[in-house]
Amino acid sequence: MSDLFRSLPWALFLWLGFALGEASGLVIYRFGGEALEPPPEVDHEGVEFIQLSWIDLDPSLGGETVELDIDATAIRALKRDPTFNIAPGIEEKGGSHVRPNVNGQVWDGDESTVWLADRYLCAEFEAYNLLCIDDFGTPGTANIFLGGRYLVDRIRMKSGLDDPGKIVGSLRVFMSPLLPTMRITFNPPPFAPWIVEVRDNREQILDIPIPPHEQVEFVQVTVGEHNEDWEVHEIEIYAKGFVEQATYISNILDFGQPMAWGDLRWSGRQDPKARVLIQSRSGQDDDPNLFWRFTGRGDEKIPVSRTTYAKLARAEKAGIGYDHANWTFWSSPYAFADSSGTPIVSLSPRRYLQLKVDILPQDDDSGQVDFLEVRASPPVATQLVGEIWPVEATVGQPQQFTYVMRPALGVDSGGFDRLEVTTAARLGSVTQVRIGDEPVDYAVEAAELHQVVVSIPRLTAQDSGALVEVVFEAEVLRYGSTFSMRVWDSALPLEVPQGVQEGDATPAYEDNRVWVATRAEHQGILQMSRKPAVLTPNGDEHNDVVGLGYSLVELTSPSWVVVAVWDLSGRRVRQVYEGLDGVGIYERVWDGRDKSGRLVPPGLYLYRVSVEADHQTVEQAGLLHVVY
Repeated sequence: MSDLFRSLPWALFLWLGFALGEASGLVIYRFGGEALEPPPEVDHEGVEFIQLSWIDLDPSLGGETVELDIDATAIRALKRDPTFNIAPGIEEKGGSHVRPNVNGQVWDGDESTVWLADRYLCAEFEAYNLLCIDDFGTPGTANIFLGGRYLVDRIRMKSGLDDPGKIVGSLRVFMSPLLPTMRITFNPPPFAPWIVEVRDNREQILDIPIPPHEQVEFVQVTVGEHNEDWEVHEIEIYAKGFVEQATYISNILDFGQPMAWGDLRWSGRQDPKARVLIQSRSGQDDDPNLFWRFTGRGDEKIPVSRTTYAKLARAEKAGIGYDHANWTFWSSPYAFADSSGTPIVSLSPRRYLQLKVDILPQDDDSGQVDFLEVRASPPVATQLVGEIWPVEATVGQPQQFTYVMRPALGVDSGGFDRLEVTTAARLGSVTQVRIGDEPVDYAVEAAELHQVVVSIPRLTAQDSGALVEVVFEAEVLRYGSTFSMRVWDSALPLEVPQGVQEGDATPAYEDNRVWVATRAEHQGILQMSRKPAVLTPNGDEHNDVVGLGYSLVELTSPSWVVVAVWDLSGRRVRQVYEGLDGVGIYERVWDGRDKSGRLVPPGLYLYRVSVEADHQTVEQAGLLHVVY
C-alpha cells in the first residue's frame, strides 16, 4: 500500500475500510514470529492471515536450508562447535578423501582403523621421479576435501596409540580455499606453502593450533620421511566461527490464483560487517525447475516431473534446468534498512511466490531474521506495462518526463483510480495526466521529494489498452535512476497496490525502460554495445566470467577510464578496472564477485564506463544479467 495510507493511524485506516463497505481480498503470510500478535488488518472482513513456522520446510515444495541455525524463533548463520570433529561424514556434504582413500581410515573418527604410513626416504625414491620437498614426499600425504569452507581452528593428530615407537615425528599442514589441481588416481604431492610445521613430536595425541587463516575447503597433512613405519590412528579437524554463508529458501507459496504482490516486511539484525540478503521470485506454475530424462536415442531428452526424475537411474538423468519461461530469476536483494515495508519487485500478477534469505557473516559479525511477512491481493488489472521518456537526462537539471502505462483490464478486473510514482530522483510537480491521448482531471493526493500519489478517473474493463500518461518534472541525480509506478483501487484501501512492469507500452518510445541515463558532453568519445551481457558464475566453465566491452574514439591522448559494476539501487558492487586507455576497442573481465570476493546474488546489474576526457566526464552503462 502507498505511504499515504501507511501514514494513517491504524484505527482510521480500518475505519476507512469498514466505512466503504468493501470486503478485502488481502492475504498475509508470516514466516516465524509465532509469539507476535497478528497484523491489525486481520480484524477486517475477508483478510486472510496465514502463520508459518521457520522449521516447517518441505523439500517437495522447494523448501531448503544450507548451513543454517533454525528454530521457531529465528533463522541465523550456523556457528561451528570448536569441540566437534568435522572430518567424519564429509561425504554427506559433498566432500571426499583424496588419499589415503581406503575407507577414509585416517579421517573416519574410528581410532581402530589405522593408516600405516610406510617407511620412506626421499633419497631412495627420487629415482622414481616422485616429488619431495625437503624431507616431505608424496608417500606421506593425507588429504581431505571438506565439501564446504571452514575456518579451521586446530588439527589433532593421533599416532602410535598401540606402539609409542610408531608416533609421527614430523609433519606439515597445508590448507587451501579450493581443491588444488591433482591427479586423484595418484598420490598428490606435498603442497606449499604449508601453514604449520611440527618437528620431533613425541606426543601420541598432538593438538596443532592453526594460526589466523581464511576459510578453507582442502586440508593436507604430510608426514616427513622416516626409517620405521608410523601408525596414524586418526587426524581430526576442528573449526570455529560462523559459516561462510547460510541460506534459507522458503516453501513455494501457492495463492490459488494470480495475485499482485504488496509489501515485504521483516524483523531481524545485521551486524556492521555482515550481510543479510532477502530476495524473491514469482512463477506461473508450482516448480521453477525443469527435469530432463534421456530417451536412449543419442542426446535426445524429454521433460519429466520432479518425482519421476528422483526415481531415475543416474545414467537416465539428463540434468535440471531453470524454467525461465514461467519463473522470474531471484530479485536483487531488498535493502535491509527497509524492513518496515518495501514493495516486492518480482513480476505480478503471478500465482506462486518464493523467498530466499542469505546470511553472510564476516569475522564475528553475523545476522538473523526473526520473521518475514508477505502481503498480496487480487490484481486490479490483468497486466500493467510502462516506460519512461526521455531516457537520458542532464545531472542536476530539472526537466520534464512522461511515464507511459498501458493497462490490460479483463471483465473480472477491479480497475483502479490511484497511481503512485516513486524514484531516487527529485520529483517536481505533476503537470498533466492523459488517458487515451486526452487530458483528464486529476488531483495530487500526496507529494514528497521522491514520491507522488495521484487520483485519476477510474479505469475499468472498457478502458483496457487505453494509454495512461503522467507528465511531471524531475531532477535526476545519478546514472540509472529508476521510476516505478503502482496503481490501486481507493475503494479497497487494505489491498496492496499492483506494480507496473517495464516494457513496451507504446511504439512512440523505443527504449522500453523505466530507468534514466545521465547525459554528458562529448558522448561520441565513448561507445558501448546495447546488447545485455549474461553471466552465470556457477563453475561450469560456461559464462563464468563476462567481458565488459567499450570503444574509445577521437581521443587526442590516453584518458583515465574506470569500469565498475553497480546494482539497480545505485550501490557500487565492484570496480573492475581503472587505468589509462587510448583509442581502441577494450574488454574488461568480471567474474561475478563483489569487492569482498563473494559471488553477487542473481539479478540485474549495470556496468558503467567513465572516461575523463578534455576536463569532462563521459559515462555510459550497459545491462548485466547474473543468473545461476
